[in-house]
Amino acid sequence: MTKEILRLYERDESIHNLFVSISNREIFSSWDKKSTHLINIRSMTKSIVSLLIGIALKKHFIKSLETPISYYLPNAPSHISIRDLLSMSSGFDIDDKDLYGLIVKSNDWVRDILNLPLEERGTFRYKGVDYHLLSAIISKSTGSTLSNFANTNLFSPLEITDVEWESDPQGITIGSTGLKLSFESLIKITQILVNNVLEDTNEIIPNDWINTSTTNSIPTNLSYGNYGFGWWIKTYKDYEVYRALGSGGQQILIYPKKRISIIVTADPKTFNHLKSENLSNKILDIIT
Repeated sequence: MTKEILRLYERDESIHNLFVSISNREIFSSWDKKSTHLINIRSMTKSIVSLLIGIALKKHFIKSLETPISYYLPNAPSHISIRDLLSMSSGFDIDDKDLYGLIVKSNDWVRDILNLPLEERGTFRYKGVDYHLLSAIISKSTGSTLSNFANTNLFSPLEITDVEWESDPQGITIGSTGLKLSFESLIKITQILVNNVLEDTNEIIPNDWINTSTTNSIPTNLSYGNYGFGWWIKTYKDYEVYRALGSGGQQILIYPKKRISIIVTADPKTFNHLKSENLSNKILDIIT
């Protein structure tokens, strides 16, 4: 089994790090290829933000998923809820390919996001602006930046100390990308997710939140799968798997039925999500 996975790993020099576990027992791990200590996890950041929203709900900083975002951001449209942001169905009329232009021109991202034109909410559209607003809501509701809230409530309890997270011009932690963690830290986070299938094993993130955010999905018509709350959801051998995905093939995969986790980090210039998914599916074929 290990030799087969090793061959997959060695076949593509673009893969920096690969980790595979079953029931949090390491099956394969290789961090030998050249990579920086801290990894830019890119859009996998959104999945971490989703975990932090779950913690904020547990601690009653956020009232409910149905709370209008205008409760926290007074200039926001009153019909958009926390749930809409998490599922990227807010209706803000922008795609990620147009986001760079907005950011370059703006010295107040939240203000300019809230001034975007609106389509009908309820339909999925991939756009990082929804997750940046979630960061702003954490700041408003807790009196702390998202990065500080994460350090106190997620990273420190997991003994994760080496973290970098970018902020916008107003000092609001970027909610859609920009988080850098070590590979060891990614493993610690997946251990919580794998343990979620066991009762009363997860005091950091509510078990019911992980279940909710990874099973309630909205259709996307994209090859990545359907979208939960910060997680991409697909079926493998009739059972659901969920993924955190970042551009360039960065991936965390959790297969709850078999308590499997797979982590892939790679060179974003030469790797992509299709190669990453193909790799993780081949690994699942080997170990299941």
